[in-house]
Amino acid sequence: MLTSVLVVLSLMAAVLGIAACRNQRKLWWRTQAWRYRDPRANEPSDAALAAGRVIKLVTAGILVAGAVLVNGPIRDSTGYDRRDVWLVAMQAAARLEGRPLENVRETDLWNKARTAVSAAAGDRARFKESGVLSATGLKYEITNTRGEHPVCLTVFADRLPESTAQKAKVAVTTSMTDGRC
Repeated sequence: MLTSVLVVLSLMAAVLGIAACRNQRKLWWRTQAWRYRDPRANEPSDAALAAGRVIKLVTAGILVAGAVLVNGPIRDSTGYDRRDVWLVAMQAAARLEGRPLENVRETDLWNKARTAVSAAAGDRARFKESGVLSATGLKYEITNTRGEHPVCLTVFADRLPESTAQKAKVAVTTSMTDGRC
């Protein structure tokens, strides 16, 4: 909704700005003269045309100021706050946890984790991964697009006791903490 208001205000300001830069007398003859029986008798003075130009420029300036004021809430509404970043981490964790995985390699688990975090983050959040699956887990630092409100998502892979030499079963667990990894 606010984006359409921003576009409309900007277009109106552009039209008024262009109209103010054109020849005012020609503009009057094209747009207003048809209303009069004798247009030459009702033609505005140079002072009236100059006042019309000033009014158009002032109105265009007010519309530009309105567009700038509307743009602030639009930008703020597109950024995630702390709760939203935490929900992104929870959504990624929910995609990873679940039934045990069978016969997965470390790179498969790494790709699955990256895909889950990327899908949860979308285009409104960013994530940075530690790059290595270690004993402390694979860490993802999730923030909003401005790099604020960090949440550390740690992905652990545990080999289940029912694993055999032929078939490895791995359980994926996650933990989340506020702050940087």
